[in-house]
Amino acid sequence: MGRKTKYFCGICAMLVLFAIGNYASYQSALRHFEKMQEDSRKKTYDQFEAYVSEKIDSRYKELEEEQQTEDNVSADTSDYDKLGVQTIYQIESYNSVKDTTVVEYETLPEELIGLTREQTDDYCRNYIKNMPAEEFLKGLQSMGVTGFSNERLVVKKIYDSSKVEFKYYLIAVDGEVVAYYGDKKTVYEYTGIETRSLPAKERRALKKGIEVSDEEELYSILENYSS
Repeated sequence: MGRKTKYFCGICAMLVLFAIGNYASYQSALRHFEKMQEDSRKKTYDQFEAYVSEKIDSRYKELEEEQQTEDNVSADTSDYDKLGVQTIYQIESYNSVKDTTVVEYETLPEELIGLTREQTDDYCRNYIKNMPAEEFLKGLQSMGVTGFSNERLVVKKIYDSSKVEFKYYLIAVDGEVVAYYGDKKTVYEYTGIETRSLPAKERRALKKGIEVSDEEELYSILENYSS
């Protein structure tokens, strides 16, 4: 009985030791597996983080390049939308009486350099309001932009000489007979003729102003005043 008990106890001890050994191996394997999982997760996270960082850097560079391109285009467009010293100035003059058009090329006026389309339109409107006397005599009726770019400015002028009712204008200024162009703003000639030497009828007419159709009539009147 004692021998069997010892034998049984020995077997039980061996089983216990075997179980402990297996459990220890299991725990070791489990820890190794968990470490492998942790390493794998860390590696995956590092790879993902690197991928995301690379994508962010790449997109940031793309945005910088796009912005630079937009800035360049904007600068180019800004320059293109303004007249420069190299801009060709093309003038199309239409004579409505003869129904003919004459095209001329001139140096761009200094006051137009650097102007935009809108500013050039304003320039044309102001030109009509304050046109030179020679333009008035030719019957300039309108002036407008028909083509605009940094390379070429096309302006169309429409003339109608039949609408010029008088080319000269006589009026008394500070006791002197002064001849103006028909625009009544540009002096044609200071005649030196004193109004006090003229008959009362002529003085009254000169006070109101006398419209003169052409140069021939003008000199006829002045000759009459001088005689």
